[in-house]
Amino acid sequence: MRRAVLLAPLATALVAAPAHAYRPFDQTDADVSALHELELELGPVGYTHDAAGGTYTPGFILNYGVVPRVELVFDAHHALLYGGTDPAARRRDLDTAMLAKGVAREGCLQGQPGVSIAVEAGALLPTVPAAGGVGAAVATIVSQRWRAATLHVNLEGDFTREHRFAFIGGAIGEGPIAWTVRPVVETYVAREADLPTFVSGLGGAIWRAAEHLDLDAAVRAGREGSQNVFEVRAGLTWTVGL
Repeated sequence: MRRAVLLAPLATALVAAPAHAYRPFDQTDADVSALHELELELGPVGYTHDAAGGTYTPGFILNYGVVPRVELVFDAHHALLYGGTDPAARRRDLDTAMLAKGVAREGCLQGQPGVSIAVEAGALLPTVPAAGGVGAAVATIVSQRWRAATLHVNLEGDFTREHRFAFIGGAIGEGPIAWTVRPVVETYVAREADLPTFVSGLGGAIWRAAEHLDLDAAVRAGREGSQNVFEVRAGLTWTVGL
């Protein structure tokens, strides 16, 4: 249940975003892990093609339910980035964020009537090797589920590692939750001060392979100013009680 930081030459648009995403999206839903439940989101193990060439970028997110209705989120992306013709696009930086997410209103995602509302906030940590400062992020997420579809709307404000203000917003749409394989789509907009606006669209599917295991795959196309980006994603979400 989280999102992802932008890649290579797109880093100016995505570096603003703490990478906490509900797989395979860049945004999240208004739900949290259950008490003492550990959730591992592996991915996106993505291939991105842009003006610098092709790059591969794995990452992971750990979510842990510390108290009822609240989870801690540790996000790590760009753990290994390689490929492309630009040396800057082959860096081995590790982007991390430490966040807390709480359910402000229990609703359809918690088995109650009406919308679910969550708030997520925390620190964007300096990259490893050390670069940039400490940033901050706060987001509000609203989710509504019907029999035929689920909608999640995200609004977020960031103070980036480079100490610029950024706005991120968008929505996730999912097919019927009862389906073993459900189609998914996402729209995403990121605007950082003095930088071009980044917009993207994603389409893919989530497969409930087992009770505690979901597999996902998606393609994502984006544009930052005059530059186009195309990404293929795959990953998994595995949940275990501790």
